[in-house]
Amino acid sequence: MSYSKKDDDTDESVFAHVDQITVMQEARIFNQSPVSPKKCRALLEKLAYLVYTGEKFQEAQATELFFGITKLFQNKDPSLRQMVYITIKLLSGTAQDLIMITSSIMKDTATDRETVYRPNAIRALVRVIDANTVPAIERIMTTAIVDTISAASAAALVSSYHLFPIAKDIVSRWNNEIQEAVVSRTIGKQVGKSPFFTSSLGYKPSSSGISQYHALGLLYRIRRQDPVSISKLIQLLCGKQGIVSNPHALVMLIRYTGVLLQQSPHLTDSFVPILHGWLKGKSDMVNLEAARTLVRVKGLPEQFLQPVINVLKIFLSSHRSAARFSAICTLSELAMTRPHLVHSCNIDMENLLTDPNRSIASYAITTLLKTGNEESVDRLMQQISGFMSDISDSFKIVVVDAVRSLCLKFPNKYKAMLKFLSSILDGEGTYDYKRSAVDAIYDLMKYIPQSKEKALGELAEFIEDCEYPKLAVRILRILGEEGPKASHPTKYIRYIYNRIMLENAIVRSAAVSALTKFGTDAENEAVRESVKTILSRCLDDADDEVRDRTVLSLKVLDNVETLTPVVDMKKIPSLSALESKLVDYLLNEKFDDAFDLNEVPVLTQDEIDAENYKAKKASTEAVPVEPEEEAAAEVVEKPEVLVDTYNKIFQSIPEFSNYGDILKSSTTPVELTEKETEFVVKTIKHVFKDHLVVEFQLQNTLAEVVLENVVVVSTPSNDDLVEDCVIPAPRASQKEPVSIYVSFSFKEPYPTVTLNNVLKFTSKEVDLHTGELEEEGYEDEYEIDDLEVDSGDYLIPVYEPDFSGAWESLSSSEGSAVYVLSNVHDYFETCERVVEMLQLEPLEGSEHPMEGERVHTLKLSGKTVTGDKVLATVKMARAKDNAGVAVKITAHGESQTAVDLVLSGVA
Repeated sequence: MSYSKKDDDTDESVFAHVDQITVMQEARIFNQSPVSPKKCRALLEKLAYLVYTGEKFQEAQATELFFGITKLFQNKDPSLRQMVYITIKLLSGTAQDLIMITSSIMKDTATDRETVYRPNAIRALVRVIDANTVPAIERIMTTAIVDTISAASAAALVSSYHLFPIAKDIVSRWNNEIQEAVVSRTIGKQVGKSPFFTSSLGYKPSSSGISQYHALGLLYRIRRQDPVSISKLIQLLCGKQGIVSNPHALVMLIRYTGVLLQQSPHLTDSFVPILHGWLKGKSDMVNLEAARTLVRVKGLPEQFLQPVINVLKIFLSSHRSAARFSAICTLSELAMTRPHLVHSCNIDMENLLTDPNRSIASYAITTLLKTGNEESVDRLMQQISGFMSDISDSFKIVVVDAVRSLCLKFPNKYKAMLKFLSSILDGEGTYDYKRSAVDAIYDLMKYIPQSKEKALGELAEFIEDCEYPKLAVRILRILGEEGPKASHPTKYIRYIYNRIMLENAIVRSAAVSALTKFGTDAENEAVRESVKTILSRCLDDADDEVRDRTVLSLKVLDNVETLTPVVDMKKIPSLSALESKLVDYLLNEKFDDAFDLNEVPVLTQDEIDAENYKAKKASTEAVPVEPEEEAAAEVVEKPEVLVDTYNKIFQSIPEFSNYGDILKSSTTPVELTEKETEFVVKTIKHVFKDHLVVEFQLQNTLAEVVLENVVVVSTPSNDDLVEDCVIPAPRASQKEPVSIYVSFSFKEPYPTVTLNNVLKFTSKEVDLHTGELEEEGYEDEYEIDDLEVDSGDYLIPVYEPDFSGAWESLSSSEGSAVYVLSNVHDYFETCERVVEMLQLEPLEGSEHPMEGERVHTLKLSGKTVTGDKVLATVKMARAKDNAGVAVKITAHGESQTAVDLVLSGVA
């Protein structure tokens, strides 16, 4: 086959008249003697085309074609042989009796055969065998894996991937050969000799060493259930520079290193210098992957990230779009957690605002917004306004979302951002674009109280000329919800009344509901009477929905004290918990009993606002990429759903059934062992009214050992906690996580202790061949880390929209304390540490300190598990001789006990 330009076929209809009937009729040429390679190759191309475009052959047809194709093995033409193997692989899923052709294929896998035949034969071979015949080709595969010819080694390794699901034990036995393919300097490094390269291809291809990439991936797949083995492999390959030379393999190794550092943070100091070395490699993909991995390492000191910034800054001016895109993506991810480090790249990122690749420009503007400080906000808003008309609406929505995040970060700059968002409402745009602006303005009102009056005015003006009914309904709801709380609520009634007179039925219905809120919330009786007068005019409306809502509203306004709870509920059922309960109700199919809504936990508006605030802040924070298995296993549900699930579990355990409802459960398990150890232990703390239950989650990673009667001996460091009972796990085998419960009671509120833990069990060995368990085991124990029970376990984060007002109202109980945190390096890390220890909600963007600040103040809000509200300010200053950060914590609360709990939380 010739691959020269003169053979390029520009006729797109070359397969226009190809169908199954034609192919089946023409298949007779496979039986001709002598075989015409050119005609047969053309027919095989038609057959491949049909399969690739979704045509389904009947089993009999596929089998007939399959055995017709096998007769072409008599011809030695390399190009024809390649097409034969491709077609065999395509038909292998449908045709029957594939095993009959195994011997013909195996002949081409011999080391003395044509170089072009061998890789194709290996790929086809694994498609025509089943699990029972894999041992017959074991020698062929292991020989090919360590072959010096790149194509043969790569084909064997990739084929091993396909064999692994059906023959795990056999493929796992090839571990030594596969590891040799990774570390060897000769395996897969040659191209081989073939007349095909000069006669048909026209040139001799070069060896890329890609087999090293395939070998590393296969080795990881074999060992991924053994964390200790994976750790040793990565340390071996990273320990000697130059072992892994293929760029694709290096990228894969860097990713595995990142996973290892997530699982074993104590190895960070050993691997960071190696990752820094990869930043200076010859391959762009290796440099960028190393940079991204370093950015995702949790808790990495800032001095280790400076080389990353320098490398990414160079890539921002690269002539390659892919390199610029990757660099700006990585900087954007870093800006979510450490925006001050990215400031040095701001000028380079501003140059990307006009990049012809709009994806790059999109990331540039959103990253600039994340890295901006209060001084640069005004300038950024001017820059954004200047190019908004030149970009698509989808990109505009991304920009609006970034501006919303900036609003929450720097609430004092709300005026400039509100002006920008208002200009969007005044201009032209799609529904989605304007909806994003309305949502952003609503967030400003909700989380920046001082912006409420101006924001309400902008929304009220917008609905005068709003062309989207759905958006008008949304704004009317906002006006009904927030308007009555404004300083001059009556001025918004006119805007709502205009909607009743001028809009369609859907908008009129929403306007009636909004007016009702003004009537029920009005302290002035004259306002209520005005609302009733306006509503009475709607009784003759042409639409049923409008009339029905009006009748209900007038009844409510005539009996405000009695009927207001019907239209204005102060507590709302948790939607996620409601969904979970409804699903359980439908699955149990016990429809004789009505669904009990009282079982669904209810949330106050403050709790709903706190959850929404967390979600909006989380959308601006980086989420590290985890292995697929871990990501699937660690799906975090909403707190109320988790607590509801835990309550069900504890009610089913007799020892805990009289403890009452859980007041708080840990949202993130605390790890008491390293992830690569033989026994992995995590804990979740459950707080009840006068009990603390510690749930120890055990994962046995050893296939050859089963643990029985597993308990945890947990000893408190003081007498504040008294052990009540231990619920053991009867058995713990591999891949079956189990839970051990240790219950403590307490009399004084909020006990803080250290629990010293020892895992005790009966160990029994398993025969891996028969699966039988030995009858008698032996008693053993396993040391695990201590567990701290501290103040944060009794505190719940709660959003507070008006911190200053709430601070003054809680001044009856207050206190302060001063500490020096010696293990932190800057204000950003201090904010992270304090929020983590106290488990309170940071407010007003105070968790993002500005670069260069001499003093910073963190504002926190929350409540105790018993419901006492508490607020705190944490003032920070750098300690003398740079020995950490000095903090002064001042707390105001509804009780002195709550205040003391917060003050002791950082000690």
